[in-house]
Amino acid sequence: MLKRLLQMPISRRLPMITLLMVGIMALMGAVLYQRAYHHEIESVRENIAFVAQDQAARVEEWYETTARDLVLQASIPSTASAVRKLRMAVSSDKGMDKAKLAYTTDNPHPLGARQNLDKAEDGSVYSATHELLHPRFRKVFELFGYYDIFLFDPKGNLLYTVVKEADFGENFKTGPYAETGLGVVFRGALDAEPGTVATADFEPYAPSAGVPAAFLATPIFDERGTRVGVMAVQLSVEALSANLAAASILGKKGDMYLVGDDGRARTRSRFDGRFAEFDSLSDVSYIADLRRGITGPQFGVAGVTGAKSIVHTQPIDFDWGKWTLALELDQKEHLAGLMAFRNGVMVFVGIGLVLGMGLGMSSSRSITGPLASVIASIEEVAKGNYHADIEVADRLDEIGLLGRCIQDFRDKLAAAEEGEAKRERDRNAQEMVTSKLGDAMKGLAEGDLTVTLEDKFPYGFEPIRENYNRTITTVRDMLLAVVENATEIHVRAEEISSSSDDLSHRTENQAATLEETTAALDELTGSVKSAAENADGVEKVVQQARREAEDSGRVVTEAVGAMAEIQQSSEEISRVTGVIDDIAFQTNLLALNAGVEAARAGEAGRGFAVVASEVRSLAQHSSDAAKEIKQFIDKSSDHVEKGVDLVNRAGAALQHIVERVANISDLVSEIASGARDQSIGIGEINTGMTQLDQVTQQNAAMVEEATAASLTLKQEVESLRNQVARFRLSKSDAAFVPSRATAAPVAPKAAPAAPKAAPMAEEVAPRRVAAGGGGAALAVSDPAGWQDF
Repeated sequence: MLKRLLQMPISRRLPMITLLMVGIMALMGAVLYQRAYHHEIESVRENIAFVAQDQAARVEEWYETTARDLVLQASIPSTASAVRKLRMAVSSDKGMDKAKLAYTTDNPHPLGARQNLDKAEDGSVYSATHELLHPRFRKVFELFGYYDIFLFDPKGNLLYTVVKEADFGENFKTGPYAETGLGVVFRGALDAEPGTVATADFEPYAPSAGVPAAFLATPIFDERGTRVGVMAVQLSVEALSANLAAASILGKKGDMYLVGDDGRARTRSRFDGRFAEFDSLSDVSYIADLRRGITGPQFGVAGVTGAKSIVHTQPIDFDWGKWTLALELDQKEHLAGLMAFRNGVMVFVGIGLVLGMGLGMSSSRSITGPLASVIASIEEVAKGNYHADIEVADRLDEIGLLGRCIQDFRDKLAAAEEGEAKRERDRNAQEMVTSKLGDAMKGLAEGDLTVTLEDKFPYGFEPIRENYNRTITTVRDMLLAVVENATEIHVRAEEISSSSDDLSHRTENQAATLEETTAALDELTGSVKSAAENADGVEKVVQQARREAEDSGRVVTEAVGAMAEIQQSSEEISRVTGVIDDIAFQTNLLALNAGVEAARAGEAGRGFAVVASEVRSLAQHSSDAAKEIKQFIDKSSDHVEKGVDLVNRAGAALQHIVERVANISDLVSEIASGARDQSIGIGEINTGMTQLDQVTQQNAAMVEEATAASLTLKQEVESLRNQVARFRLSKSDAAFVPSRATAAPVAPKAAPAAPKAAPMAEEVAPRRVAAGGGGAALAVSDPAGWQDF
């Protein structure tokens, strides 16, 4: 098909190509729409799944947070204390009825605002207790958004609520609300373990005007672990409905709500009149699918209103049962952008088809007409009519470019015929120039530099003749200068050879002297290094002595401390002996009093008098012994004081010794450091002398190489003179014979002599070193044996 299309005339081919391009654009638009459709569907699927899972997680978090807060509030000791106080407050005759009357019927605030009353003016114990606990529970009520908070005693009496509705003061074991959700959770929590939460799903609750309510309850224990009651909270669906309706993904027609496993809504629709709490939604297809376990995203299903919708259902597990979060989006609203894209593609393809047809026909006519004119012009040029007019050359498009190319081709063909005759004339002149130039080059090849071109060349070739003559003259002058320079170089090479030989002898003498100096420095380096090592040894000994002196100082310090502790212990013993002396004195007095009392008792107290006498005797002995101990302790204290003084003096002496040893150690360290630095410096000097010796050896080798190079230079100059002699530089050279042989081979360079380093002990006489070209001579003399280069 492509081959047939290419063989069509351009007048039909261009419209066909245009239609084909429009078809390709339409196909690309369809493919692009399909890709965009699938991408949009997948994007919506992921988006609604994310939103549904996120909202479900928030609902679960709301429930778990409520349960944790309930357990936390019930575990606070003040909660158990509040229940006890409330039980005591209503224990009097009709105490609960009076409290209910004061906080409901006689409450100055209307229903829905009764929680604003902290204390009723009835002077009751309940009101005094209520004033203490109510602000705390009201704050929790407002902070967490509860509908109400309840406190029960173990008998089921509702002792306290925040909002004070009709259930306040009722008994939830036997009363009218025993079978409500609140009664169920009360009984479930009454016998539960600490931290356990009993729950009841949302159901219409009569005391709250039939508003659906869920309940959570947990037991209350005091510090001793005694069960004192139950705490419960009432939850409303208002907050859940508001949070779900606020999701931005819903657009203008979408909805999100919670539904129970019974198919009834747990939250109302965000649209008035669509459905309310506990309305049955079992007739909605995707709600009916929940009972068959079908959850997740669905497209094109009928929504609550019957319109095609995009739906995602996300199950949520609670203690009271399973709920499902349903996210319903209007399919037409959420795919409106995709539909607009599809319609735009269709309009674009239609417009492209119409414009393509018109453009193809117009382009075909605008190309085929000028092409016919171009063909006619080419035929005229092919016939040799170089003056034919090219009509399309003034166009600015590619056809105009083609016409201008044909015009250039026509002009070039005309110029080619005119140039052919001119080239014939130039060819004849070129042959004449080539012949004369060849004869001159032949003489130049034979070495004759006197041949020049005297006859002028035709116009255009004259610069060649002039350049050739100038070249011959330049080469001849250059060779004459080479001959003169070669003679001068030969003379200078002989002078360099003589100077290099003289320098070689002096370099050898200097190398010998450097070797002797290096040996002397090696011995000096060894001596300094040995001195540095000895200084290091002395430094280590002094450091050891310093450490031992410091250790002795610490021992003396510890001895001083020990003597001080002995002196302190002696003082303690003195105080103890004083106490013993006082006890003996008191015992003596008691024994004396006992003897007096025994004497008064007469015969009956005689035995007691004997015992008292013995006790007094023992007390006297104890007192005497205590005095002797005190005397010994006093003497010991004197000796200890003398010992402490002597040890302190010894410690001071040792401290002075430590300081002197430290000074000696520092001085020895400085000496050792200086010796090491001196050893390093001499080592560096030795290294420098060694390097200088090596450089001198290298200089000797280089001098001999220079001598050999000067000899080679003389040979090269001689060879150069022989080569130049082959050329005839003036017409007066009658003996010139053209040479066709190659140049004589140049003598090979002499190999450089090996470096010499023979030591010379004798003093070398001063030499005169001639400067190149016969310059001033330099005389050097050194009495110590050092010689310059």
